[in-house]
Amino acid sequence: MTIQILQCNMKQTRKMILLANFLAIAIVLNLIESAIALSPVPGAKLGFANVITLIILYVYSFRDSTALTLLRVILVGLLSGRLLGPTFYMSLSGAAAAIIAMGILKKTNFFGILGVSVVGSIFHVFGQIGAGIFVIGSTAIIYWMPLMLLLSIPAGVITGLIGKRFVSVWDTWHNKIEN
Repeated sequence: MTIQILQCNMKQTRKMILLANFLAIAIVLNLIESAIALSPVPGAKLGFANVITLIILYVYSFRDSTALTLLRVILVGLLSGRLLGPTFYMSLSGAAAAIIAMGILKKTNFFGILGVSVVGSIFHVFGQIGAGIFVIGSTAIIYWMPLMLLLSIPAGVITGLIGKRFVSVWDTWHNKIEN
């Protein structure tokens, strides 16, 4: 009985440490990406931090992925000095829309990790645009939507491919640790 409790505590501690490390990686990726302008759309990024969201969704759970993503958005907002500003709310709304869509789609087990990633990327745009209209107070942001959607598809594919590769490596690594 005592050994089982210790093993359970070790697994929980290992999971907590791994999630904390993934959160740190996601924050760093987000901050680096924010400093690099790769798109004609103001503030648009490839979303490499979303690779972590996708990985956690597949190797742990929707709940863990949601918590990690929301913490990342809040901490990046705090670290970048944008907490509670328009870009924070747009990022938060985009992340929330993406994680909800990805969680629902993953449950269907129809598209696989690549499809889930692309749909998440598309819903991220919808969340950002919705929040942008609200916080900026103008519908003019809708004019960016076609370009943002066009850019979101390859970004979702890239994120999905990286996530898929990582999950396959994770499965091998995790099986070795558990056995």
